[in-house]
Amino acid sequence: MKALIYTGPNRLELCTTPDPVPLEGEVLVRVEAVGICGSDMHAYHGHDARRPPPLILGH
Repeated sequence: MKALIYTGPNRLELCTTPDPVPLEGEVLVRVEAVGICGSDMHAYHGHDARRPPPLILGH
């Protein structure tokens, strides 16, 4: 899958990562579009110590 990975303040890298494998009782969905929320922006700018890089942002 394609993933936009937060690698540090104000830095993102577009990477290809292995597709996740769902566990029993889980499903895998195809994402058609994404958005960015305010908490993702705080992390992107390096203002959220709870989200250290490298990390795929979103929720």
